[in-house]
Amino acid sequence: MKKIKNIILKNIYLSWILIFTNWIFQGIPLGSRIERIYKISFTVFFWVIFFVVFYFILNNSMAGSLIFGFLIAHTINWFVNCNFYVIFTHRIKWFKIPPIRLFNQLYAIQNRLDNKKWILYSTSSGGICRGTMDGNSDIDVSLVIKPGMKNILSAILFFVKEKKIADFNRVPLDIFISESPDESLERSNRQENPVVICDPNDTIDKYYKEKMTIREAQVLNNAMA
Repeated sequence: MKKIKNIILKNIYLSWILIFTNWIFQGIPLGSRIERIYKISFTVFFWVIFFVVFYFILNNSMAGSLIFGFLIAHTINWFVNCNFYVIFTHRIKWFKIPPIRLFNQLYAIQNRLDNKKWILYSTSSGGICRGTMDGNSDIDVSLVIKPGMKNILSAILFFVKEKKIADFNRVPLDIFISESPDESLERSNRQENPVVICDPNDTIDKYYKEKMTIREAQVLNNAMA
C-alpha cells in the first residue's frame, strides 16, 4: 500500500486521487470517538435537510434525493472540517511552507487556549519533536479535554475554528480531540518528548518523562525567525 501511495504522490496527475480519497474518508476511520460521532452527525444532519429539499420541495425521486443529498452533505462536511493545506503541503507536496510559519501557528493556538476551562492539556508531536521539520511538514496538535458534554462541544468548536484559521494562513494543521491522556498517547504513537502547548494544571508530567517548550522545539528544528 505504501509503495502504491508513493507512486501516486510522484505523479502529478495521479496525485489528485489523494484529494478524492480524502473527500471519501475525511479522517473518520482514524478519528477519535468524539471526532467520528461529530463528523457522522454533521453529515447526517445536512443529509436530512437536503433530502427534504430534493424530495418534498423539488419533487425528485427518493433514490436521487438520497444520493444527491448525501453527496452535498458529505462535501459540506469536507469543506468545514478538513484542513486543505495538510493535503496540498504535507501529503501531495504541491506547496512548501517555511517551518517558522508552523511555529507562529502553534504560538497563536497556545494564546487561544489560554484560560479555556475545557482543556486538560495540549501537546504537539511528530517530526517537530525529532527536529526533522521541513517545507512539507505539518503540525500535529492533540487536545486532551476534561469530561462532560459542555467540554466536548467547546473542544469541537475550537477544533473546527483552528482548522479554518490554519487554512486561511495556509498552514497544514492536523488537530485531534482526545478524551483521555492514554488516547492522546496512542494517537501520537507513544511520543516520549512532546511539545507542550498548554498544561494549566501541570498534568503532563504524569504521562511523559520528557517534554519541551515550543521555543525549544523551534531551536531544535532550526526554525528561528
